[in-house]
This record gives sequence, structure tokens and C-alpha cells, in this order.
Amino acid sequence: MSKVLILDCNDYNFVDGSIKKVFQEFPLDFSNKKVLVKPNMLNDYRPERATVTHPAVIKAVVQYLLDAGAEVWVGDNPGVFGSRSNEKCAQSTGIAEASMGCYRNISKEGIPVKLKSRFVDELLVSREVMDADIMISLPKFKTHTLTQITGAIKNSFGTLVGGEKTKMHAITSSYKGFSEALVDIYQIRVPDLVIMDGILGMEGNGPSSGDIRHIGKIIASDDGVAVDAAMTTMMGKKPQKIYCLKVAEKRDIGDIDVSNMEIVGELNAIQDFEMPATFLCHMGGWAVNNRIFRFFMERRPFMLEGKCEGCGRCAKVCPARAIKIVNKFPVIDRKACIECYCCQELCPSDAVELRRRI
Repeated sequence: MSKVLILDCNDYNFVDGSIKKVFQEFPLDFSNKKVLVKPNMLNDYRPERATVTHPAVIKAVVQYLLDAGAEVWVGDNPGVFGSRSNEKCAQSTGIAEASMGCYRNISKEGIPVKLKSRFVDELLVSREVMDADIMISLPKFKTHTLTQITGAIKNSFGTLVGGEKTKMHAITSSYKGFSEALVDIYQIRVPDLVIMDGILGMEGNGPSSGDIRHIGKIIASDDGVAVDAAMTTMMGKKPQKIYCLKVAEKRDIGDIDVSNMEIVGELNAIQDFEMPATFLCHMGGWAVNNRIFRFFMERRPFMLEGKCEGCGRCAKVCPARAIKIVNKFPVIDRKACIECYCCQELCPSDAVELRRRI
């Protein structure tokens, strides 16, 4: 039986006490151990936008680990590529400062790791991920336009170095394929402990363009899949409707049935929580004709001239190379677009809108 701890915490100024309770509930021996703290460092937004793990949570975790005698590394591979971009993200988000001298640019060295996957046989993973004695994942409570949720399983996607993430988007090229691949990657190095930042979350078209929602929770477990299931339940949806969770349950690497879990705290659905605009499209399996349903319901990215700043990031991160910059404005090749929504996820000016075909 998986145990999930759900703590009330309404303010980042008081997160230290909640973090101590997590470690008391899930005790580990950190003395003289190499501990990788893996936040969600999606992009270079300030923490107030609720796209990255809040620095206050990271600082509280790092302080506890240092006091416990651990050698601490804090690092992630964000959505933007390159060693310099990693450092820029860490500085802009406040994560580098919150790491108290423990930040590491884990983009610098990737090592080939074999995995069981129908998509690839090997991937480049940050060396620190494989060298750490203990890995603590710090995901954010958010929705995601492609995978519907982004939690513990999705946070492990950031263990891949640089272009490996782009490659996986291109190879899988669908909601179900990519969701399955996320579980493959999660299994490379399953976190020993997951602590979810749910004080400020995101609803709607997350993980970066949605609406900020105050949740007021810290959610933790030594079963990351159970954390994701609890988060999904709080969003008002059944975990069995999220494909990556279905895959994880089938492989018996975590629990998604909240009725079978030991819940410490209160697990309640959030009133009127908004899922991504793509949610109904992915739930179309019940339709009489799924192809027709998807044609009418699926969302496609559109560029907004009034918001676009012409930075070209969307073209750089597009796995399908479906975006070209023409006269400083991005143009999408609809035939090449795989609707992974990376352009929407990583646009710094929220200039990508998801619209129905009709």
C-alpha cells in the first residue's frame, strides 16, 4: 500500500515546517550520501509565474539535507537547450541562489543508458542522475497540454540531456506514444522520494501558459506514481483516465487507485479546476467514431502576431522542424506539425494559442 502525505501549506514563507514533516514521514539515511535534488526547471520564468518549482521549496529541502550530512546536487535539464541556457534558467528562476551553493549544471555531461522501450534502446542521461545515491524529485502541481498532467513521472523527462528530449517527441509523435515513453524514462532512475510543490499550481493550458491557481498543498510520497494519482484526483479527474498513469499501473511501478492508498491528510477535489483545452480530445476513446471526434476536438498551435517578439525559440525547440521564421515571424508547416505543443510550452511571450480545427 502506497502512502501519500498531503500537507496544508498556504505560503512559501512557511514551507520549512512542511518539508521537515515530509522527511519525518519518509525517513532516509542521508549521511555521507550523494543526493540529487531534481526540481522542475522548465524555463527562465520567475517563480511567481508558477511554472517552476519554487525556490523556497528547494532551499528548505537543501537545508534539511545539508544538516543531515548529505552531499547535495541540485539540477535539471530545462526545456531550452545548451549548457549556458541551463545556467541562465537557474539564475533567472532563483533556483541557483536557493540551492545554497549546491546547484550543478547537469547538462554538461550525459552518459548512454540502456532502457526497455519500444521507441529507443538507449538514451543520454545526465551523469549526476546515475551517480547519485539518492534522488529526490520536486515536481510542480500543473496541467500539461500534451500529457494532461505534469508531475513526478513527467519531471523525470528532465533527466535527459539536451536534444534527447526533442528526439523523444519526434519519435513518439502522439499523446499515447509520448506518455508511454515518459514511463520508460521514469523507470531509468525511479526517485527515492517525491515532494510536490502544490502551494501555487497551474490549471488550464499548462505547463507554462495556463492560469495560476492557489492550491496550498505539499504532496509527498516514496511512490511518485501515487503522487501523480493524488494530484489528478485533486484536479477532479480519475487517474485511470491519464495514459501515463495507466501505463505505470500496468507495469506495477506505482499505485494509481487512491482508494487503496494510505492518505495522510485530506484528499479532496478542487472546485472548478480547469483541465487543458486538449483534455477532451485525448478522452475521445468513448466516441462512436474516434477519428471524427478528434478532427473536431483536437487543438492546433497558432501564432499571435500581437504577442510574438520574434525571438525564434519556437523554431529552435520544435522536434518536427515544422516552424520556420519568415520576416521575424514563425510560420507553421501544418503537415509536419506533430502537435506536441513544445512551441506553446516554451514561448516566453505566451504568443502561441491552441485552437480547434473548426
